[in-house]
Amino acid sequence: MSAEAYRWRCACCDKEFVGLPTDLAFDAPVNPDALDEIAQSTFRKNDDFCVVSYATGQTDRFIRCLLPLPVPRLSDEFCFGVWMSVSERSWNVYRDGYDSGQYEDELCFGYLMHDIPEYPSSMHLHANVVFQPGNMRPRVFLHDADHPLVVAQRDGVDVTQVMRWVALTHRPEV
Repeated sequence: MSAEAYRWRCACCDKEFVGLPTDLAFDAPVNPDALDEIAQSTFRKNDDFCVVSYATGQTDRFIRCLLPLPVPRLSDEFCFGVWMSVSERSWNVYRDGYDSGQYEDELCFGYLMHDIPEYPSSMHLHANVVFQPGNMRPRVFLHDADHPLVVAQRDGVDVTQVMRWVALTHRPEV
């Protein structure tokens, strides 16, 4: 069955939609407004990279990735656009290969920077970040852990879960 076969009503705006989106994205890995003045002044983000430096000398580096979750009833997958915290070396490997799609390493370790809705805290779950050829976003594969999101990535999610995520995150048109 295809995603286009589904109709759903948004909880926010009460509009009816046909078809399910195949992805939803988080805006930033950290809330810039919650950062101190120095960190706010160093906060840099574009569609694929984010860097924050702190007064302590610490610098956090993040890359935008896709967290795929299979949807067996649709024979498809749903992806969250997530930010992953990675080491300086991994950030540089991704940045250096970004334009060519060719990377010094195939993957790196990262920490998930978001709580996925309707799951217990998923912030800082450990994962492999697998770089993709052709300028495609890296894919995130969670490490085996006793967490429902790890099970969801392995076994899949039901289409009703996708419908709830879409309804939770949809904002009415202005």
